[in-house]
Amino acid sequence: MRPPRKSSKVKTWSEADLILLFRNTPTPIIADAMDGRNVLSCLKPVLSHVAIVGPAVTVKTNPTDWGTVVSAIDVASTGDVLFIDGSGSNFAVWGGLTSRAAQRRGLAGTTVYGSCRDIATIDALQYPVWAKEITPRAGRPLNKGEVNVSLVVNGFSIRPRDLVKADAHGVVIIPSTDSAAVADSVLQVIRRERLIETGLKKGRSFSELLEDFSS
Repeated sequence: MRPPRKSSKVKTWSEADLILLFRNTPTPIIADAMDGRNVLSCLKPVLSHVAIVGPAVTVKTNPTDWGTVVSAIDVASTGDVLFIDGSGSNFAVWGGLTSRAAQRRGLAGTTVYGSCRDIATIDALQYPVWAKEITPRAGRPLNKGEVNVSLVVNGFSIRPRDLVKADAHGVVIIPSTDSAAVADSVLQVIRRERLIETGLKKGRSFSELLEDFSS
């Protein structure tokens, strides 16, 4: 009798499975799995000890307009991450009141390609925020931007429902169309690093271990 064939079925990832994996995976490993693509290391955490992941609610706003951001909070759902494209401006489009409103809404956090303020309030709330700059200067509630539209930041696209992972190292955007493939690559990177760590503990040299994984 022939032995049963090994299943060639590829793992199917649900969004919940993906979020769990990426929540427990630091951005450096995800960046390695994506060959360094879609990384925004220019966005720095206000709270250095937190890490988040969630589907993006995208915001394209005038560099001085925080009114659109308020509208985006109302659109977002529990566990979502706001990604705000403020064109890198030094006018704050995020602060203490928006953080409080987003936290009450159940958002996972906010990333701002632009500026935020009210750091003491954000720290007291322990609401996760990443921003390019910090400034005391606020914009205005113009509400003339757009919510849940495709963005282009630092030369790559960010679309609604792409996964946003952020931690102490910065922000990585995982395209929803590639998230399962990225997850598979993440598991490979983790396995490789564990094998290297085991080899180092056994006294093998780093260069020798790297040769094991060279193409």
